[in-house]
Amino acid sequence: MLMQLKVFSPTGVVLDIPIRKIDFEGIDGYWTLLPKHVDYVNALTPSIVSYTNENNETKYMACNKGVIVKKNQDVSISTKLAILDDSLEKLQKTIEIDFKAMDEERKEVNTTMARLEIGLVKGLQSLKQDGGIDGGI
Repeated sequence: MLMQLKVFSPTGVVLDIPIRKIDFEGIDGYWTLLPKHVDYVNALTPSIVSYTNENNETKYMACNKGVIVKKNQDVSISTKLAILDDSLEKLQKTIEIDFKAMDEERKEVNTTMARLEIGLVKGLQSLKQDGGIDGGI
């Protein structure tokens, strides 16, 4: 018995293949899903997902966070970024370096946006106090 694995990213479908099993790291530990397991949902951590295809070959994919859903024989992963590679070493480096760099960039953008919002609110309050704005903020 096989399951159908579909992996989605913001750019489209990354993978759509039959598989025998899938191993992944969720927010609450490591998991394996097989065809006869119950339906399941979990959040993925930035990690390597391994799956066994219909030819019993183990393949690997780096995922940068996401959600995995098993419903009947369909397994769907929705992730910000999925990278397929046969080299575990390359994928591990991708997770350690690239994914962490992306998280740091996101944190910097969020910090900058918060500063801009604070500056905008202070500027509007100043205008209101000076009588330049009619009404409330």
